Amino acid sequence: MKVFKIIIQVVVFVLLLVLAINNMQTVEFNFFSVYVLKLPLIITLAIFAVGGLLIGLLYGFVNNLALKSQISKFKKQLGKIEEKTSKADQII
Repeated sequence: MKVFKIIIQVVVFVLLLVLAINNMQTVEFNFFSVYVLKLPLIITLAIFAVGGLLIGLLYGFVNNLALKSQISKFKKQLGKIEEKTSKADQII
């Protein structure tokens, strides 16, 4: 299994290396017609891929915080309900 994992990693590395070598032509990226950045295409693609990854992670983090907040709110509500039912059981 370990050999299979190494083979897959080598194949992916070689594919990415070939992709990088074949996309070395320079492209211009305009920032709202104010600034022009000239970079190799593979670098530009990598920047946008990492940027998309970071935006996705940020969205997931914010969503996770909202869900944790909701869970704690529901736990508090459940604690109050259990408190009321235990008091009612003691009365009966």
